[in-house]
Amino acid sequence: MKIISRYLLTEFLRPLSFILAAFVGLYVIAQLVDEMRMFVNNHAPLTMVVLYYAYRVPYFTIQVMPLAVLLSALLSLGQLARQNELIAMRSCGISFGQITRPLLLASLGLVGLVMIFDEVIIPYTNPRAEYIKRINIEHKLDDSYNTQRDQITRSLPGHRVVYMRHVDAQAGKMDEVIYLVLGAGMNILRRVDAQAAHYLHGQWIFNHGTERLFNAEGQVSAYRTFASETLEFREAPRDFIRDEKDDHQLLSMPMRDLQSRIRTLKEAGSNTAKEEVNYHLKWAFPFANFVLALLGVGLPFIFPSGRRALVGAAIGFVITLATGFFYIGFIAVGTSLGNNGTLSPVVSVWLANVVFSLLGFWLMRRARS
Repeated sequence: MKIISRYLLTEFLRPLSFILAAFVGLYVIAQLVDEMRMFVNNHAPLTMVVLYYAYRVPYFTIQVMPLAVLLSALLSLGQLARQNELIAMRSCGISFGQITRPLLLASLGLVGLVMIFDEVIIPYTNPRAEYIKRINIEHKLDDSYNTQRDQITRSLPGHRVVYMRHVDAQAGKMDEVIYLVLGAGMNILRRVDAQAAHYLHGQWIFNHGTERLFNAEGQVSAYRTFASETLEFREAPRDFIRDEKDDHQLLSMPMRDLQSRIRTLKEAGSNTAKEEVNYHLKWAFPFANFVLALLGVGLPFIFPSGRRALVGAAIGFVITLATGFFYIGFIAVGTSLGNNGTLSPVVSVWLANVVFSLLGFWLMRRARS
């Protein structure tokens, strides 16, 4: 690595470490203020509170990293511009690309680092933070060991639906079961009602029930009762007690697990928009570090230097913060449109990166001139 590249990289990483630490600290303080009543009301031990936030720090870090990269790029190059070092470099024949390349390469390295964090560290730390909050602080029951649910309805592959009043996954039993087979027009072709069902050797055995077959007009074409009947769906008892996951929980899942969840839900005919949006967001969000770095390296070159450097720095700082928050808002709006089906999952999460990348390349092109 050339001396000038090492110098520029150091000038970028030094403020980045301080800014990142400051942002994470502010994030923790904001969360602490927001959750203080919960801690006080539950008489939470200080050690549990500290451990809870220790497990949350990795997630906080990757959330504020892009804004820290943007601000760090602006401050580092802005400082060089105010001291006329950029002018000196250009006078010595150092091109704009040579000046900005170390910072952009470093931001790409951060993209990879965030991806590793998101895939290896976050799936470990976030569930433990939630466990500490729920069990050790709020003193709630651990739902992961609750193998029973009431009033369950599930869509199954092949236009099938099953309803049960109660399911006990550990015992492999369902009570008051209704099993439906639907046609292409969602009309009922077959209905099985049973008092109970037991899971044995990979099959569901329905007990004390009735079976009805329906014709195209929706009228009963056949009817029979049975004492015991084996039905042809392969879902295990655990499949019927899977909880709905919010965006935070989905983002805490490894990509492989999230892909598996999407595949299972699609086979069941369920809506997977939320899961797909969060899957693509796990790919798109790390690239925010590179996208906002493009903006950060372009901004210092378009504001005044020399005697008016202080004014330029103030303008740049304000625009940097506004750009960062606008980017975060852009992502939030995009994911919302993806969750409700207005935009495809891919477009909803990558649109912000595309728009701000174009803006960043435009700024760099203008800075070159």
